[in-house]
Amino acid sequence: MERLTQFLRQLTYRLIPSLKEHPANRQNSALLGVTFIFFLLPFFVAGTAWLWAVTDWQVLIDNWGILLFLFLLISQLEQRPFILPISLSEKVNLPIQTSLSNLLCIATLLIFGPSALWIDWLAGLGSAIQTGWKDGRQVNLPFLTGFSSLIQASGTSIVALLLTGFVYTATGGTFPFQANSFADWLPAIWSILVYAITPIALYFLPTWSVIIQSGQTLRRQTFIQLLGGTVLLSLLNAPFALPLALVYKAEDLPLFILFCLAVAGTNMLAYFLSQFNLLTQTRSRELRRLENLGQALITAPADGSTLAETIDQHLQNLFPNDHLVIHLFAELDDEKAPVWPIFTWQTESSWPNVPETLWQRIYESDETSLVDRDAKLPGSKQSAGHRFLVKILIADESETVRCVGAIYLQRIPSQRTPAQVLPTLQELASQLGSALYRAQTHYETLQSQKMAQELAFAGRIQQSFLPNKIPQHPNWDLAATLIPARQTSGDFYDFVPLGNGRIGLVVADVADKGTGAALYMALSRTLIRTFAMQFPDEPGKALQLANERILDDTETDQFVTVFYGVLELENGRFTYANAGHNPTFHLNGSVQSLSKTGIPLGMFEGMEWQQETIEIGVGDHLILYSDGVPEAQNDAKVEFGEARLLAIAQRPFTQAVALQQAITEAVHTFVDGAPQFDDITLMIVTRIK
Repeated sequence: MERLTQFLRQLTYRLIPSLKEHPANRQNSALLGVTFIFFLLPFFVAGTAWLWAVTDWQVLIDNWGILLFLFLLISQLEQRPFILPISLSEKVNLPIQTSLSNLLCIATLLIFGPSALWIDWLAGLGSAIQTGWKDGRQVNLPFLTGFSSLIQASGTSIVALLLTGFVYTATGGTFPFQANSFADWLPAIWSILVYAITPIALYFLPTWSVIIQSGQTLRRQTFIQLLGGTVLLSLLNAPFALPLALVYKAEDLPLFILFCLAVAGTNMLAYFLSQFNLLTQTRSRELRRLENLGQALITAPADGSTLAETIDQHLQNLFPNDHLVIHLFAELDDEKAPVWPIFTWQTESSWPNVPETLWQRIYESDETSLVDRDAKLPGSKQSAGHRFLVKILIADESETVRCVGAIYLQRIPSQRTPAQVLPTLQELASQLGSALYRAQTHYETLQSQKMAQELAFAGRIQQSFLPNKIPQHPNWDLAATLIPARQTSGDFYDFVPLGNGRIGLVVADVADKGTGAALYMALSRTLIRTFAMQFPDEPGKALQLANERILDDTETDQFVTVFYGVLELENGRFTYANAGHNPTFHLNGSVQSLSKTGIPLGMFEGMEWQQETIEIGVGDHLILYSDGVPEAQNDAKVEFGEARLLAIAQRPFTQAVALQQAITEAVHTFVDGAPQFDDITLMIVTRIK
């Protein structure tokens, strides 16, 4: 088999001499297409010739109307397959892709005989043309991609269906299918078994060859599970073709059409669910890799000397088949030389180098990210998918933020939109910026030994973790502020976009001060945001998982109190969990305290947090705060207290920012210049209509 694989590789390069100049993903795609053509082309030719030989053209003429309907339906279903992915390793996935078109094809065979199978052949041709146009763009080989798709679709399907028809008639079956007795069912049952097994026999060698080409080893049990799953999938839906054929024989055409449309509807539902599941799995995998990268960056040497190795270890497969490049600038406009190693890292060296003009473009841009839709690679005239450029930022000792590098991603055409990819890149840029900032502060600490300067830098980079803008919505008015007691803060707040008209509101407080609390805050924020996005409707579950991960990844006596709630912007429903934090106040004519539903995070394993739900009406306020507000003290050591807070909050305010400013000004007036001992975090949520 290895010799055959080597032969196929040489054959591919002979057929496409320029392929060696292409990126690795294009070479692999071309090799994959040639492999399937090599193994399946004989079956495609034989199947087409067989179909031609057995065709009764009068059957097609007499039934052209219903056959045209079935052709259109089958074409749509073949272009909307649902996918069941089987993971062989972290790098290799063999998805079982199918649709309910085979159900309609078998029913068509049982009703009209093999002559009607031309509709499946033509549907496969249409699907191949679309595949060549769509998927072929990513490899610039549309003919090869389309022809390989035609061979795989029409070749195996026609042979399987013709064998099915042959076994059906050989065992006594007749066209159209009838079920007057149990004996009439046996030919159909035998033929369905043949239909389920035939594609496996045809795909065995090419599938095994693809596995060898990928350099992977496959356990016998896994391979058997792969084959068995494919057979079982056919056996689960193919038998439904029998009652469908009987409905047509009963001369109830409207009912037959209705059943066919029901099959199409079921297929579409499965298609959309599988696409959603695929996107969810992809996003979860990306978040998991970013989380692992964040942990590795925390434990890596502070000078950034191992940054390239850490990136290479954790990011090789963040975007499989895409071109990911991380570039750190050697020269900065502020004439301040970088103190970290300068490098350009990329996932695949055979891709064309990123032009210097692109790095200059993102560096000079006022935007933190740029997206070029349907971008072209250097030297290519065809689109290679979307291109992303994202700045890597760190805080400077001045009031500005420096761009010290950029991330480049050339995304091959896929189901994911730029809006679904960009958050991952932005989170990656944030983590890299944090790592580079860490190297910066490490260097300056060694040079100056001035803790105050180190903490000032830490405070600014930590400030960049906070949302850079308040979410806007016509029905809601939001305001938030954080006033740290020192250069760094153990408090934080966050607005987590959860999709479907939902937003997560977070206010938290680490029970400590200084750099340790700031690092603990950064870890807690990342974990809470990660699990909040994975479980957008379960704040209690998100806190539970964040707690377990905090305990797994840290060895400290620190803990963090958290108030986290999910606000549904359209109806005002608010579901929250309170992990040992100060009660949030809901003002709706009276005062409702949203008290603790569990202990703080980071204390004990195996804990759970209850969640509660309230309704926020028009004109209502939510006041989320840290203990720095009620515990603010004047020189006489008297605390500001919740009573003063509520007295201000119960005044008539129509804007969230006005209420926020009134509370913070009242606190400053009360303390009257006394030193601030704790961070002050305040978030106001007002429903305006």
